[in-house]
Amino acid sequence: MPRKKTETPAAETPAVEAPATPARRGRKPGSKNRTVKPKPAKKAGRKAAPKKAHTPAPELYFQVGGTEYNCSALMERARAEYRATHKTGIHTCKVYIKPEEGTVYYVINKEQGKFPLE
Repeated sequence: MPRKKTETPAAETPAVEAPATPARRGRKPGSKNRTVKPKPAKKAGRKAAPKKAHTPAPELYFQVGGTEYNCSALMERARAEYRATHKTGIHTCKVYIKPEEGTVYYVINKEQGKFPLE
């Protein structure tokens, strides 16, 4: 006689389990018992840098033959003459004073010029 297959209950057969993932530490997603740390209050804006004391530009004078000349004024005059004829900014400025000739020579941005010393 052929034998009848008898089914064994599912509890008796070992179930195939998925590989176990290691449990993560910390708070579970969606949990409601969350501790909130109070954040420190933000400061309004950045701290202003301490203001430096205003230092005036030094004035340079020289005296030749009983006449006194202000070098700062001569430099400004050379710059003004350059700006009158050129539209570009001033990157370099050199001023040469020749009191024996009574002339001031200047080189600004590789452009030369001169004016009388007064």
